[in-house]
Amino acid sequence: MTRPAVRMCARCHRTTDRPVLVHEVHAATGPGFNVYACPACADHYPPMTDVLEVTKPTREKRAGGRLSKGAGN
Repeated sequence: MTRPAVRMCARCHRTTDRPVLVHEVHAATGPGFNVYACPACADHYPPMTDVLEVTKPTREKRAGGRLSKGAGN
């Protein structure tokens, strides 16, 4: 038997047994964390951004305009 996932909504601060992942917080010096919302509040959050897409121009510049076939490619 598994426990149901219960999280606190980051917007209305109520607990929900149907959490929706709305943001992933990445940390450079340790583990990141996830931000959850209840289904009613989840629509108020923008779509999550893909960290690899955001950093793609910097990674391409460092690679001389090309990306190697590594992680995330």
